[in-house]
Amino acid sequence: MCEPTTMAILTAASKGIEFMEAQQQARQQQIRYDQNRIAAAQARDLKIQTLNQRAIQESEAAAEGKFKQSIEALEKRERGVVAAGEAGVTGSSVDILLADYTAQKLRGETTINRNLENVERQIELQKMGASAEAESRINSMPQGTQPSFLAAALGAGASGYAAYQEYTVEPAEEYKPVFGQKPQRSYTPEGL
Repeated sequence: MCEPTTMAILTAASKGIEFMEAQQQARQQQIRYDQNRIAAAQARDLKIQTLNQRAIQESEAAAEGKFKQSIEALEKRERGVVAAGEAGVTGSSVDILLADYTAQKLRGETTINRNLENVERQIELQKMGASAEAESRINSMPQGTQPSFLAAALGAGASGYAAYQEYTVEPAEEYKPVFGQKPQRSYTPEGL
């Protein structure tokens, strides 16, 4: 049987090893958390860069569309002016036709502007969604939590004390005769 002090020391030492293992697990968990956080942030940034590029492309396409409409409206207006001049027509009907070309151009630009604003709002919502998705991904993995040194020390002390108590052998009480009888001899080879 082991000596109680040795058992107490071994038990306390095993608690110390458990504490060191818990520290190592906490460090590894924190490393996984940090890697996940970095990967989530990179994925979010890539999505946002892609959405920003799309916004630029949509804006350029809208500007090009407005430019084309302006040219078409100007060409129609000038053809109308030339045709009216060649035909010798003047008056309010020509003015109404020319004003209609300008109105068509403005309605087209308004439609393009409205569509561009809608696309830009959608892109902003997608950016917010990418940020929320990254935050959710980061929060899905717990951070490493270092074990409490005080709790480990108290646990080691308590376990050591319990082991010491378990392996301590109490001395046997001296035999007391019942009803005043004298103790009997034990049968040993010398006593026979």
